[in-house]
Amino acid sequence: MADYVGIRDAIESLVSLLHATITTSGEPVINGVPVQAGSPRELEVLNISSAVSVWLHRVDVQPDRLNSAPTRPDPDHELRRPIPVELVVQVTPLNQDADTRLTLLGRIVQVLNDHRTLKDADLAGGLVNSGLTLRLALEFLNAYDLHQLWSTQHTDERPGIGVRLLGLSIDSELTPLVSHRVLLADAGIDTALPLPTLAGVGG
Repeated sequence: MADYVGIRDAIESLVSLLHATITTSGEPVINGVPVQAGSPRELEVLNISSAVSVWLHRVDVQPDRLNSAPTRPDPDHELRRPIPVELVVQVTPLNQDADTRLTLLGRIVQVLNDHRTLKDADLAGGLVNSGLTLRLALEFLNAYDLHQLWSTQHTDERPGIGVRLLGLSIDSELTPLVSHRVLLADAGIDTALPLPTLAGVGG
């Protein structure tokens, strides 16, 4: 689980992965291209014409983890239920040169496919060595979904790759609940009651 800054730290973890494999990779064409957390439109407003945009555009709830049993810090308390979330991200290369854009896109797809999990030192901020594992799942949008995605950006639609970050749960800030669980239970037989007899037996 993570504090409320976990969403920021998860996105920064993805940015750090791409920074290490693109910006400081030493690879021809793509070396030195910065990786920025923000939509293509946000980067354009900042007059950034060459970058990799890591754009968090939706946060979903992971329904299959909503009813997970709450954690007990001790036998008499249980933590409030965290909310498990999926971060839906679009990674888009920006560059005025078509060859550079395509080279960046190929590298992005390769990196996201090769690195399906982020954990321990791969994570950023408060997630470092937290025991959390983030899973990366590639997502391929159809034409309608892409149009919906880009329609509010007020900029040209560009090729990119979608990725979901799974495994993050945002913890509650509320104090744990007092919740005693049964540790011992005694069961006995009342010998004062007559034992039942089976009809037709012994006659």
